[in-house]
Amino acid sequence: MTRSNPVQPLTLPEVNTLSDQAFADAFAGVLEHSPQYARFAARQRPFADAEAVAAAFAAAVQQDSPDAQLALIRAHPDLAGKAALAGELTLESAHEQASAGLDRLTPDEYAEFHRLNAAYHEQFGLPYVVCVRENTKDSIFEGARRRLSNTPEQERAAALHEIARIARLRVLDLVHSEGMTPSKLPAKVKVKMGANNYGKADVRLFKVFRDAPRHEIKDVWVRVAMEGDFDAAHVSGDNTDLLATDTVRNTIYGLAVGGFTGSVEDYGKTLIRHFVSQGPKVARATAYFTEHQWQRLTVDGQEHDHSFVRQMPKHTAVVEGDGHTFTVTSGIDELYVLKTTQSGWEGYLMEQFTTLPETNDRILATVVTCKWEYAVPQCDYDAVWNRVYQTILDTFTDHYSPSVQNTLYRMGEAILTLCPEISRVHFSFPNRHHIRYNTERHGIENPNTVFHADAEPYGQIEGWVERA
Repeated sequence: MTRSNPVQPLTLPEVNTLSDQAFADAFAGVLEHSPQYARFAARQRPFADAEAVAAAFAAAVQQDSPDAQLALIRAHPDLAGKAALAGELTLESAHEQASAGLDRLTPDEYAEFHRLNAAYHEQFGLPYVVCVRENTKDSIFEGARRRLSNTPEQERAAALHEIARIARLRVLDLVHSEGMTPSKLPAKVKVKMGANNYGKADVRLFKVFRDAPRHEIKDVWVRVAMEGDFDAAHVSGDNTDLLATDTVRNTIYGLAVGGFTGSVEDYGKTLIRHFVSQGPKVARATAYFTEHQWQRLTVDGQEHDHSFVRQMPKHTAVVEGDGHTFTVTSGIDELYVLKTTQSGWEGYLMEQFTTLPETNDRILATVVTCKWEYAVPQCDYDAVWNRVYQTILDTFTDHYSPSVQNTLYRMGEAILTLCPEISRVHFSFPNRHHIRYNTERHGIENPNTVFHADAEPYGQIEGWVERA
């Protein structure tokens, strides 16, 4: 027989004045099948608030013996396991598993839980314990797979942490916060869902093109965010017709086999078409890409067919669309450039707080972050990216730079001249200061050769260069 929750949550004064036995009876279900901890907590009264009650249960577990802690972990049921199917869960566990939809699983999801539960028992001799009320089905699956790599000690600590989270929420169900008896609870304000999206992030996709002895590779981090009619999921927990984020991840990998044959921008369009067509409630989507660049190794003067070294700049891209029309933005990130001369900073305003001396010979160093929009609906995105990249390098070297602002403008002008596919381009240049170090105070002349690469606050120069 399972214990029922009190019909009415207790006020804090009631919690503090119950007899020890009445307290133990009321809080017997806070820790799964372990009513002895309620007797310990009863002796810690009076409590200042509901959080203090929860802390007393957590302290009781932490102070117990390792054997008792293991027994507590093992007292928890498997998620979507035999006890759930047989209706033998405690009332608390049944409500919690239902809150994450574990009572409404598909046959495949039940099978996956069965595999994970079996793996946990085989590896740790323990059930997989997680605070389901703070998770979704997807995050529960992901957490289980991740924690299977724990050591036994790490997993026991993780399970005890989750048990403390479970106990806290159960206590908060049983105790009104001080001064918040049912008659004094504030009325809920009227709200509505604003703009929202969901999807999968940090999907690390690596593809090898093996069509010829000379291999090509693509190394990309992907994020997909879907927009649409998702209000029911937020407002009432109705997940009908929603794509799981786990499905989004699998799709990114699955479609890459035959659909990722060129640029990340074109693959983004492929992904968006798929999610809009397959998700009944998906109206549009955005795909974000960070592509790492690799260069072939050179051996005896010849480029190697299948060996590479990672390069510094990254190819970024954002593709937005409804499956029919698309907006594409491409970019470059983490491009470190520096020149040791042919740069200065003179003729600027001198006022009360100016301390920087003028110079016509300084180190110019920055990390280029660049993005551009297209004037055409389709093009060879990889070819444009390579052309922009080379133009940035060429322009950085071809002039005396009186300011970072002037170099920004010159780069934008050159890119728009050489890339008719682009409508406008944006740059972000942090000025990574290299300051001549004062060795003269040590009696050593510094002929402008030794510098301090400054980590202090730096200048930040940003701007769009557009077609007139």
